Amino acid sequence: MKENFFKSNIWLGALALAIALPIFVVGSAWFLPGTDLWSHFAQTLLPELVSSTLILLIGVGIGVSVLGTVLAYLVVMVDFPGRAWLEWALFLPFAIPAYVLAFVYLGVFDYSGYVQVWLRENLGIPGFDIRSGHWAIILTFVLVFYPYVYMMARASFKRQKIQMIEAGKMLGAKPLRVFWRISVPLARPAIAAGLLVTLMETLADFGVVSLFNYSTFTTAIYSAWGDFRSIEVAAQLASLLVVVSFFLIYFERKARGKAKYYSSDVSNIKAYYAKGITGWLIFIFVFGVFMLSFAMPLLQILIWSSEVFSLEWSDRYFDYFASSGILTISATALIVVIATILALPSRRKSESKTLQLLIRFSTLGYALPGSVMAVGLLYGVQNISLISIYFGGSSINHILFGSVALLLFAYVSRFMAIAYNSTSASAEQIKPIYGQSARLLGASRFRLINEVYLPMMMPGILAGGLLVAVDVMKELPATYLLRPFGWDTLAIRVFELSSEGLYERAAIPALIMVLFGAIIMLIFNKLDSEKY
Repeated sequence: MKENFFKSNIWLGALALAIALPIFVVGSAWFLPGTDLWSHFAQTLLPELVSSTLILLIGVGIGVSVLGTVLAYLVVMVDFPGRAWLEWALFLPFAIPAYVLAFVYLGVFDYSGYVQVWLRENLGIPGFDIRSGHWAIILTFVLVFYPYVYMMARASFKRQKIQMIEAGKMLGAKPLRVFWRISVPLARPAIAAGLLVTLMETLADFGVVSLFNYSTFTTAIYSAWGDFRSIEVAAQLASLLVVVSFFLIYFERKARGKAKYYSSDVSNIKAYYAKGITGWLIFIFVFGVFMLSFAMPLLQILIWSSEVFSLEWSDRYFDYFASSGILTISATALIVVIATILALPSRRKSESKTLQLLIRFSTLGYALPGSVMAVGLLYGVQNISLISIYFGGSSINHILFGSVALLLFAYVSRFMAIAYNSTSASAEQIKPIYGQSARLLGASRFRLINEVYLPMMMPGILAGGLLVAVDVMKELPATYLLRPFGWDTLAIRVFELSSEGLYERAAIPALIMVLFGAIIMLIFNKLDSEKY
C-alpha cells in the first residue's frame, strides 16, 4: 500500500511539474546577468507598477467578492420576481471578453462617445475622461469577472442545508445576519476559489489595461518585450506576477487553516420570499447588473455589426469559427480531466506537502500573460532541442513549433488554475466518512472515484469546464504566437481589426464570440441544473 501510494504521489507530482514547466523557464531569467534596462525599469517604473497593480487587485477583489456572492445568494436563497431566468442570465456576462467590454464602454462613455456628447449638448454637463483614475477600469473588471465568484458560490449555496438557515431564523437572526454568519462561512472555499481565479486573471490581463492606458506589470512586460526586445526583462517581470500569485494562494490557505466545510444535501427550497416592493427592488438590482454587464454591451455590438456586416462578413468566418471550436473543445476536455485527477481526495488523511506545493505551483500560470507563457514554452522547446543536439540527437523544433500540441500545452499551463480551483472546492466539501465507508465495504479506488467522488464533485467540474471553455475561446496572445499556420481564430480576428482602430468591424467576430460563449454557458448551466 505504501509503495503504491508513493508511486501515485510521484506520478501526480511529475504531472504537476510538467504543467508548471513554462513557469520554471520564465523564472530562470533571473540567472541571466543584469542589464541596464532592468535597472531602468526597477528605478523608474517599478514603484508605480506595484502601487497601481495593488490598487487594482484590492478594488477588483472587493468588488467581485461582494457582487458575485450577493447575486449567488439572492438567486439561490430568495424567491423574487424574475429569479428563474435571471439565475441563468447572470452566467452570460462571462461570454464577453474583457477587452471587448472595455472597447464597448470606451466607445459609448468616452469623451467622444455619444453619452457624453448628449450630456454636453443637452444638459451642459462638462466632459470627463473615464480613463483617468481607477474607478472605471475597476468597474469594468468587476462587471466582466464577477461570474467567477457567482458560479462557484451559487454551486456551494445550492448544497447548503436549509435546516441550518431555518434554525438561525428561529433563533431570531435577521436575513443579513443569517447570510453573514451561516451561509457565507459555508460557501467560503468556493468564494475564495473564484476570487483567486479573478485576481490572477486581473494580474494577467493586457487588453483592458492597455485600452485604459493603465500601468500594470502586464503592460510593462509587453513594453519590455515589444518595445525594447528584451525577453529577459519581460520574463523577470512576469516572474514577479508568479510570486504575487503564490502569496495570494498561500495567504488564503493560511487564513483558512484546517477548517473544512462539508455539506452533502441539495435543496431547492427558498429560505426567503421577497414580495411586493422588496421583491421588485431586488429584481431591479439584479437586472441592472445583467444590463450593465451583458445586455447593453451586446446591444451595442449588434448595432455596430449591423452597420458594417456587408463590408466585413465572408466565408472566412466559418474557418474562424471551426478553428476556435476545435481548440476550445480539445483544451477544455484535457484541462478538466487533468484538474479532476489532481483534485481528487487523497487516499490518506495527510497528503505529501511537496505534492500539494507542486500542484499549487502548477496553477500559477494563470498569472502569466499568454504571450510570456508562449515564450516560456518556445524557450523550453529550444533548450530541449539544444540538449538533444549536444548529445547527438536531432532538433524537435520542427515538430512542436506551430503545432496544436504545443498550443494545447500552453492552454493547460495557462488555465489549469480555473478548473483546479473549482474542482478542488467541490472536493473539499466531500466528507471523509464517505471514502472511509466505501473502503470498509471493499470498494476499489476506481469504483470509489467513479461512484462517490466524481458525482459529488460534478458541480465544481462543470463550473470549471465552463470557465475554461470560455477563457480558451477568448485567449489571444498565446494563440497568436503558437497556433499552427492558417489557424486563425475569432479572437485573432478581433485583435487584427481592433489594433487598426476598426472597432465597428471588430464587433462582428466579437459578436460571434459572445454568442458562442453564451451557448457554451447555457449548455453547462443546463447540465448543472440537472444535478440539483
